[in-house]
Amino acid sequence: MTEKRMRFTVIDAIIILVVIAAAAVLAVKVMPSMLSNTEKEKVSFTVLIQRQDESFAEAVTVGDNVTISLTEKDGGVVKAVASEPAKTLAYNSIDGTYANKEIEGKYDVYVTIEAEMEVSELAMKAGGTAVKVGADIPVRGKGYASNGYVIEIDG
Repeated sequence: MTEKRMRFTVIDAIIILVVIAAAAVLAVKVMPSMLSNTEKEKVSFTVLIQRQDESFAEAVTVGDNVTISLTEKDGGVVKAVASEPAKTLAYNSIDGTYANKEIEGKYDVYVTIEAEMEVSELAMKAGGTAVKVGADIPVRGKGYASNGYVIEIDG
């Protein structure tokens, strides 16, 4: 029997390049999180919960312990609550203009929550929940639950 020699082909080169590229991407994604300095801080952030009934607006009170994740692990304390009548942009077909109109019986609720967070250069996390402006975040307390958007962070 004749012995076959191993030959280096174009496919072998492509496979090697893919492995090197995957290692480089992994290094860029993982290394900064391993090297970054994280420290725990109390951070306040405001969540806007839109178009809720009056009963929801009254249920949220200062001092409530709330959960801000779906896993029920991450939480904080309500530091302030404000509500105002909910508005929507309505088209007036007679004038051809848009105007803000109040939605009857609905309120926009602003809930300020203080939570212990890991703060680094890359992210702010309350446990496993990333808190950043624009993020959709659940707010659940005793007797109420809804989702809202983070509109402000006071570091």
